[in-house]
Amino acid sequence: MLNILKFIKKDYQTLNKIEVSKSNLIHNYKYLSSLNQKIKIAPVIKSNGYGHGIVNVAKILDWQKPPFFCVDSLYEAYELLKVNITTPILIMGYTDPENFKVKKLPFSFALFDLETAQVLNEYQKGCKVHIFVDSGMNREGIPLSELPKFLHEIKKLSNIKIEGLMSHLASSDNIKDPLNVLQIKNFKKALEICETNGIKLKWIHIQNSDGLELNLKGCNLNMARVGLALYGISTNPKLSKTRTLRTQMGTFRALKPVLTLNTKIIQIKKLNKGDRVGYNGTFVAKRPTTLGVLPIGYYDGVDRRLSNKGWVIVDGQPCKIVGRVSMNITTVNISNVPNPKIGDEVFVYSNSRSDKNSIENAAKICRTIPYDILVHLATSTKRIIV
Repeated sequence: MLNILKFIKKDYQTLNKIEVSKSNLIHNYKYLSSLNQKIKIAPVIKSNGYGHGIVNVAKILDWQKPPFFCVDSLYEAYELLKVNITTPILIMGYTDPENFKVKKLPFSFALFDLETAQVLNEYQKGCKVHIFVDSGMNREGIPLSELPKFLHEIKKLSNIKIEGLMSHLASSDNIKDPLNVLQIKNFKKALEICETNGIKLKWIHIQNSDGLELNLKGCNLNMARVGLALYGISTNPKLSKTRTLRTQMGTFRALKPVLTLNTKIIQIKKLNKGDRVGYNGTFVAKRPTTLGVLPIGYYDGVDRRLSNKGWVIVDGQPCKIVGRVSMNITTVNISNVPNPKIGDEVFVYSNSRSDKNSIENAAKICRTIPYDILVHLATSTKRIIV
């Protein structure tokens, strides 16, 4: 009887869902890997996989055997460990050294301070580290002037292994910015300092998504930490525009967006001319209007800056967001949708960059960057691999 009940048990139906395209994600990984045969692509899956779901992304790409999954925190690394991910994990963010005293960890660590190095040496014997040098961004990292002394001290710590040298580009999306030249020059100096100190590096990496297109000859790079482009989005037209690339690995078309955010119409209302909608009535109907009510709002990731400006797609028709986006409710003008019904599917964010409601276009409307839209997708929204 219990088996029969289990068989007929129904799942709860979700109104909002994020669909993650497995084929598009794998395509993007292979496409980015094909750009330079000498550069291995290390997926950056921090911040819940840029909204796509850290575990979902890791499970899909684990089979591609990347050199690392790059995460920000010990918490994220544990999330991957719990689901038996086999790809090595590089923790790039700062961890309170006290946390390294709890138990032995199977991770690699970005390193830029001596206190952490000393704790790792005592409590994480045999661990691998990537020296994080500040090449000019003036954020985290060892200043170039302090690198020789830092390496001198690190070499005294026999229980840790220097596995890599890393930095981060501040302006790779603007190829003409002289900061790129400065950072590349400083990174080369950092490499020379490592060589002078007899340090053999397995991994050398400074590139991010847009940095893949920069000329970094002489840096001996063999890995790139790629985030946004992996998910099919790039501000670099060379990566995002439609083009066919033929390589030894095959023929590839440009990046394909991976994610859609879907919801359903839960109520339909008829407005008269002059009717106002939402908080403070910021939308006023200029004519009779059909209004669709959606059970999704800024908590769920519909940016509040899309109020009266953004778009959704219903039955193939672009529909304007009207009124202010609320915490859990958004209202849209569905007057141009033939025969709309409660339960109709709505694409809040589509996976076609030409659509008005693509992540890139939503970011432009909000005068922000695509990262900002993606990472604010609620973790409570169900994510489905398709």
